[in-house]
Amino acid sequence: MNVPLPPPRRQAARRARQAWPRLDRRPGLLLAWAALAVCGIAQEPAPPDGLSRLVRADAARRLQDADPVLRGEAALVVAEGASPALHDALFAIATDRDQAARGRGLVALGLLASPDGAHLLDGLLADHATRATSDGVAAAFALGLQPPDLVPAVTSRVLTSFLQGSLRRQQPALLALLLGLSRHDDHQQTAALLRLFDDDSVRAPQVRAQLLQLLLRGGHRFDDRRLERLLDRGAAEERLVLLRWLASDGAEAAGLLPALARAARAGDAAVRTEALAALTRQRHASALDLAARALRSSEPQEAAQGLRSVLAVGGAGTRSHLELHLFEETEPARKAALLAAWPAPPSPALVDHAAALATDPGQPAALRHAAATLVARSQPGRAEAMLRDLFRLGKDPATLRQLAGLLACEGGDAVPLDRLLAAPIDLDRHPEHWQALLAAQHPAAIRHLLARLGGPAPAAATALQLWRRVHGLNIPQPAVGDPPAALRERLGD
Repeated sequence: MNVPLPPPRRQAARRARQAWPRLDRRPGLLLAWAALAVCGIAQEPAPPDGLSRLVRADAARRLQDADPVLRGEAALVVAEGASPALHDALFAIATDRDQAARGRGLVALGLLASPDGAHLLDGLLADHATRATSDGVAAAFALGLQPPDLVPAVTSRVLTSFLQGSLRRQQPALLALLLGLSRHDDHQQTAALLRLFDDDSVRAPQVRAQLLQLLLRGGHRFDDRRLERLLDRGAAEERLVLLRWLASDGAEAAGLLPALARAARAGDAAVRTEALAALTRQRHASALDLAARALRSSEPQEAAQGLRSVLAVGGAGTRSHLELHLFEETEPARKAALLAAWPAPPSPALVDHAAALATDPGQPAALRHAAATLVARSQPGRAEAMLRDLFRLGKDPATLRQLAGLLACEGGDAVPLDRLLAAPIDLDRHPEHWQALLAAQHPAAIRHLLARLGGPAPAAATALQLWRRVHGLNIPQPAVGDPPAALRERLGD
């Protein structure tokens, strides 16, 4: 199927200009667009209390199962807020002979949040050789998961003790501890984190970026001269963290505008993109010119930020020209990024164009997904069949969760599984789809979960793992790069 060519330049521009004033005079439509714009990408709703109790009760019955993965996943599900009657079983799993159970059990101690668990983790981490093992990485992550006010002195001491011994060998454990801390809004570890960040021996870019992110999020105020040096001469990883912070709400950037402008003109595309976002938030005079240049970038995300910035700084009068630019874009990755970045109600012409892209099997999956998402946020009923087809064919877990969320926004009865899954119609054969449907609280996915929890060990372990990923513990994404491989291995993620 060929995608219909967009209208001629003048016709497209005229139709877009005619459509926008009508939209702008209809606040109800704008409010509806705003609601749809977050539907499917916001945090999934919490499960009903009754369902959570059922799952936790089933998990508690599997804490002593013969299958090590099952008893480890059960520990992760029940640990947070577990009754004292379960503590002995959880400590037994944390010291299990099987590493598949033990790694999960150690992390569960972080969720249990008991002083005895914290001291067990502290004892493991006191041995620097243990820190270099997968047990040490799991224990470090668990220590970071502890509530900030439980054992803050222990956490501070362990953090600063990483300056002793080989940092290279301890790096995965240190990063895991920092990732655990990142789950808290107030980590209460500013002094220890700053000591690590200021120490010249801490050189790993990923670790330094994570330290900087924690310090900024924790409210530490660096002086402008140090931040300016970091923007001008810092490692790319640290510059990205700082720029993302400066582009966020509440960050002070007034004294750094010249350095931000320099960063937006130089460096790699990722740095330029984040610098432009920060300048746009400040409504800096240079932002519009830089945005126009970014819009022509060969890098998809930089072009997408250019679109957002032109619209934010240039105002509603730029929208018809931006739509025309989007019509004329032919490179699939850039076109997908521009469609995904579109922040306002599209004109009818753009909706039609997106619908044609979304239903064309010859287009790349990312482009079809971005196009279908734009249609869904403007004309939900028109998009349902597109979303179903893309969900059935999808493989990426994050994309599947967004598609499931958009389908849930449609309202009405849940879409039957035979319209969402490729043959065979069996959620056990499609775990990524099952996880996405659990996040969207699809009734069939929930029924399948409850049925599997009382069944054979492998199926029950998979069910608990998917539940935990959706409604419990996930490994946080680092500021840059990937989580430690040992941590992913121990959690099966």
